[in-house]
Amino acid sequence: MKNGQCPKCNSSNVFRYGNGVRFGEDGGGDSLTDFTGDVSHLIRYVAYESYACLDCGYLEDYIPDAATLQEIQKKWTKFA
Repeated sequence: MKNGQCPKCNSSNVFRYGNGVRFGEDGGGDSLTDFTGDVSHLIRYVAYESYACLDCGYLEDYIPDAATLQEIQKKWTKFA
């Protein structure tokens, strides 16, 4: 998606939003949790970039902040 082409339908009808999709009333960015299910353990709010294909509806999000990515590497479990 970052190259302007949808990986699902190959459309170039892709749009970007720089502050991420808004959740609730707290503004741009979502919260990272420690995945215990208890939202009182919020790490912080994270800004991210969202890309949406207007032809098929596919959506991707990216975290552009290197420090946040390092924090995720330390606290999350690697998949595969």
